[in-house]
Amino acid sequence: MKYLCFSIVLSLGLFLTACNEEEQKNTTENDDVSEGTSESESGSDEQEDGSDDGTTGETENGEEGISVEDQLGLKIGDTATVENNFTEFEMTLDGVELTEEAGETPSEQGNYVIVDLTITNSSDEPLTGGDAFSSTRLETKENKSGFTWFYIDGVVEAWDSEIAPNDTQSGKLLYDVEKSEEYTLTLGKNLEGLTNQVTYTFTPEESK
Repeated sequence: MKYLCFSIVLSLGLFLTACNEEEQKNTTENDDVSEGTSESESGSDEQEDGSDDGTTGETENGEEGISVEDQLGLKIGDTATVENNFTEFEMTLDGVELTEEAGETPSEQGNYVIVDLTITNSSDEPLTGGDAFSSTRLETKENKSGFTWFYIDGVVEAWDSEIAPNDTQSGKLLYDVEKSEEYTLTLGKNLEGLTNQVTYTFTPEESK
């Protein structure tokens, strides 16, 4: 009888010990899973707020914006550096001509203004004068919205020949504008963030 009681007690003790070990094992595994989940969530949060993803403050396409400052109030003969989102070049306003007729075509606004320009391509890609001066306008003292340039065959030709990197080329832009005491050639106006702004101011007396 004693042996029977002892066997029952021993079996019960072994059963309780096994249950306790299984419970401890399950608790340890749950703790490991919870710890791993917390670390994963923490790493995800760090990447979302950008604190540990290696970013350096650049834009998504790797560009840091326009680095060349605006150059305003330049005069005939001055050279400006232009940087925009597709190219970079130097431009010089070589001279200005005012005339009431271009060839046999009279001005509709008052007079033609022909500007002589020289470009040096500072970029790594070919460039044309037409592309370089796509945002160029001529303002008068009375009209600040400006006029767009064009060309007339035999007087001012289309400026569409390529300028290779580091090469220099000269050409002309033609404007039909009202007569004014002062003119301003603008490039990049109202295009902040896409190009720096350049302006040249001159009077009829300074034209040739």
